[in-house]
Amino acid sequence: YERGLTDKIIDRYDIGFDANHIPDNKNKPVPCITFPVKDRLGRCLFIFRRSVEGRYFNYPKGVEKPVYGLYELKPNTDTVVICESAFNMMTCIRHGYEAVALFGTGNSLQMQQLKELGVKRFIIALDPDEAGARGTEKLRKQLRKVAFISQVHGIPKGKDLNDLTDDEFNRLTVE
Repeated sequence: YERGLTDKIIDRYDIGFDANHIPDNKNKPVPCITFPVKDRLGRCLFIFRRSVEGRYFNYPKGVEKPVYGLYELKPNTDTVVICESAFNMMTCIRHGYEAVALFGTGNSLQMQQLKELGVKRFIIALDPDEAGARGTEKLRKQLRKVAFISQVHGIPKGKDLNDLTDDEFNRLTVE
């Protein structure tokens, strides 16, 4: 809840908690929030884990990261916000936007999945850092032939969407 999750979002995305996850090469459990990553048909591909404290992320070895949140998009969605992380995505959802997460800045599988969505508009909301800028440019080039492309502006340096207060989020602009 401290990261902006609500009961409605937890239920929609089937978010869970694993108090006893033991990472490879570790002896102590790392409590994690769990995110089932599903395909477009709702089949669970794997569980992504994010530690409650610290910056531990866990994907199963060898998986190619798909777009997170595709299955949960509302039918006939015409505008989708593209975020780097699940928590940034959940912030957009909490504010009434349909959104997906890349768990990064975009790979070839994710580009193909986004192209196949059939939406009219993508709003790119990657982090305001060097990696986010490169990812934004890559998304613009890859997606401009399939939808209108906009970008979120005004995220302060050193922050991401999930760090913003509601007032700060509402002051962001989309161009």
